[in-house]
Amino acid sequence: MVSVRDVIKEIETLAPPALAEEWDNSGLQTGDRKAEAQKILVALTPLPEVLDEAEEKNADFLLFHHPLIFKPIKSVDESSYPGDLLTRAIKNGITIYAAHTSYDAAPDGVSVALADVLELRGPLSVASPRGFLKKLVVFVPEENVGDVADALSGAGAGVIGDYTHCTFRIPGTGTFLPGDAANPHLGKRGNLEKVAEIRLETVVPSHLADEAIRAATEAHPYEEMAHDIYPVEGKPEGCGYGRIGNFSERLSPDELREHVSEKLGFEARLVADTGMDIRRVAVLGGSGGSFILEVAAIGAEAYITGDLDYHDGLLAESLGLTAIDAGHAATELPSLAPMVERLAKLVDIPVEVSRVRR
Repeated sequence: MVSVRDVIKEIETLAPPALAEEWDNSGLQTGDRKAEAQKILVALTPLPEVLDEAEEKNADFLLFHHPLIFKPIKSVDESSYPGDLLTRAIKNGITIYAAHTSYDAAPDGVSVALADVLELRGPLSVASPRGFLKKLVVFVPEENVGDVADALSGAGAGVIGDYTHCTFRIPGTGTFLPGDAANPHLGKRGNLEKVAEIRLETVVPSHLADEAIRAATEAHPYEEMAHDIYPVEGKPEGCGYGRIGNFSERLSPDELREHVSEKLGFEARLVADTGMDIRRVAVLGGSGGSFILEVAAIGAEAYITGDLDYHDGLLAESLGLTAIDAGHAATELPSLAPMVERLAKLVDIPVEVSRVRR
């Protein structure tokens, strides 16, 4: 049996809750974590037609990008949104989970999919980094350092730029006195032991810290693993909003608008036209007006996102930035198929994309 809890665990490896904004409401919206999940339907927005499709296809787990419950609700009115859909889901035993800003900021999240469908060339860099780093220190017998270091790397620790397996190692002496109930790997109960150990240091994204500690613990020979963990300055690699990359050839602003419209299947709108040909482009799925200053500061020549208004266009133009409003839904829909593809490899039940395109 695959439980709702099992599905949520795997979703959260792809869209870590620690990357979600405080104002957001990513996570379980309604459902029983202990219940069985039989089929997952992935959609952008909680809409009546998505629930129609779920009932038609016997899908009992709905994974949305947009939360059904976004702001605190004081009552559940079954005649209007969101109470109508919330009540319907509960009555029909349908679990609803939202991966919103947690998926926006994920290393392979919404904007990565948008960059891919628009054929932006990498390496892609993050437009607005998110997340936090921690320093993890583990004390390991010399002969076991390699195994523990490999386990940490496998859990996502030790990444700095294009380098992996990054650690620092300092030799020293560890001491411990096993108690009467202990089962020591080295030494005897009641004897103070001194062991040649290595202080093994590495960095780890905050959202992967628990997994890194678990992996190190499993690889460590001691019954009790001594470790320290503390925050450090910096952002984890690949986490954040938007991506910036290059096209293979320069395009005029109108050629870029036509390219975006063709690739997304929705009509895009040119809201700021610098009149200059474009190669270096930033993209951000969803509502991206608040990131114009950041995008201009990192050297983009054009910016593709959704929900740009009149004043956003004026700001972009003043900064020498061509801006295209490709639509909120249109810029997020490309991220659903990659989520389905990755999630299907992690859970042993069917996963498919909804036919609803909004």
